[in-house]
Amino acid sequence: MLTRVQKETIVRELKDLFQRSPILALFDYKGLSVQKISELRDQIRGLGGVLRVGKNTLLRIAIKEAGFEDTNLLNQISGTNAILYAKEDADPMQVLRAMVKFAKDQPFLVPKAAIFEGQVFIGETVVDLSKLPSREELYAMLCNRLHTPIYKTVYALNGILAKLLYALEAIKTEKEKIE
Repeated sequence: MLTRVQKETIVRELKDLFQRSPILALFDYKGLSVQKISELRDQIRGLGGVLRVGKNTLLRIAIKEAGFEDTNLLNQISGTNAILYAKEDADPMQVLRAMVKFAKDQPFLVPKAAIFEGQVFIGETVVDLSKLPSREELYAMLCNRLHTPIYKTVYALNGILAKLLYALEAIKTEKEKIE
């Protein structure tokens, strides 16, 4: 049994975590073996994420204190809850994607809810959220979009210059024939 001071410390830690972490997700893990949970924790830790188990009452209090009053989210806090979050320097989408991918192979691991950048996602929308590209992938897409028009312009200008050079070469050849 936890003392009141320990509970307050846990709530404070969870609240701080909810406010700092770019993503937070709740998964039901009832029926998942200890071996599978350990395997999942190692996988998530390797990506810069953390997976921990939370007591529902303390979890509910921490979520309310963190400013998430969404009743749909609070209704998801029942049964067994694994809390997934990404550290500040980790790619949150990569962490969530790894968890969802692991959950596809494990029928006992079910996504319940997620908070991403202040937005609440419930149930299957968590899986949809995991399909979004990561920040690095978005940067790559943006660079590609900016890159393409520049190359098209360069090739168009090269084509014009090539035609000009062909025309000048033709004029030079004609003048040499006349002389």
